[in-house]
Amino acid sequence: MQNDADNVDRTPRLGPLVDDSIVAEEIGGQDLAIVLSRYDIGSIERLSDYRKGSRRAAKMLVGSSKGKYLLKRRAVGNDVKDFVEFTHAVQKRLAEHRFPVAGLMNTVDGDTYVEHDNRIYELFSFIHGKRFDKTNPAAAESGRVLAHFHDILNDFPNEPNVKKQIYHQGDNFYRIISEVYDILEKHETPNDLEGVADTIGFIREQYEMANKKVDAIGFYSLPTNVVHGDWHPGNTLYKDGEIIAVIDFDSLRVSPRITDIANGALQFSMRIGNAEDVDKWPDTFRGNTIQSMVQAYDQFTKVPIMASERSIFPSLMIEALIAESIIPIHNTGSFGRVRGSVFLKMVERKLRWLLPREDRIIDVIKPQLSDEDSFS
Repeated sequence: MQNDADNVDRTPRLGPLVDDSIVAEEIGGQDLAIVLSRYDIGSIERLSDYRKGSRRAAKMLVGSSKGKYLLKRRAVGNDVKDFVEFTHAVQKRLAEHRFPVAGLMNTVDGDTYVEHDNRIYELFSFIHGKRFDKTNPAAAESGRVLAHFHDILNDFPNEPNVKKQIYHQGDNFYRIISEVYDILEKHETPNDLEGVADTIGFIREQYEMANKKVDAIGFYSLPTNVVHGDWHPGNTLYKDGEIIAVIDFDSLRVSPRITDIANGALQFSMRIGNAEDVDKWPDTFRGNTIQSMVQAYDQFTKVPIMASERSIFPSLMIEALIAESIIPIHNTGSFGRVRGSVFLKMVERKLRWLLPREDRIIDVIKPQLSDEDSFS
């Protein structure tokens, strides 16, 4: 398939609050034949594993006489039928409002998924697109589309089984932080862990301070919304400067919308590098990306960002950076292929860059009054 590489997510990422020890299995030949027989997609011409992106679900690229598709088997934990049906209902609502979704394919029976051998499979149209190019217009486009997403789902029925846990957490998360060093000791040498106890202590202290700031404004009294839960550059596909598809709805949850905006700004603005050289990642974030994304959100949303939401924005970014890093390391002793100690030291460096700039972040995400600004 020409240009398939354009659709591969090579972006190092954080979260969303998952157990990265789950590695997707392959979809076996017999299972593949049975599942694909449920769809009217013509004769199969090409099949290939899709190993990039999230490891939590097995995927196959399918080329047929009628088009190109992505077959996905839901990961264990994300395959509860009620939740799957909820995510499909959300995607249907979005499509009805011409929101850019890849599009679920219906089976010959009119269903949007296939149940086979106690697993759930989905088939999507394959969308060719480009990744986020780190420019301010592309960041603004992500803010515009996120605003559209929230506005469409503002009155969507709240299902009782939808996830509500986010990176703003309480006592259980402090327990997790307190256990991280002991877990690292099982995976790394004493030399590797030199200074890491102090790093973890600093990270915990910053999470506590951010958590208190968020609670102080009455976080749990903020109106809730269905949020994407993983607004990340790897989940948006661009063409000619516009987002043509938003993918991966496995992290849908109900939460104050500002959690989506803040985590999205964190993810889009992080300066990163190769997964093999995390210790060389820049300390900085792209401040103009944060500004462009949030001001565009505010410009296009039907419900402008409230002052109370804006006041906790940097604190939520800090919480997201910490929680989405700590939890996978607690689960596995590492962050994907990266040693946990190395990743935590990078988090400490980025926090030390963010902390003196909290007030500046709040300032630059105010509604735009002129076109002059800087972020340093």
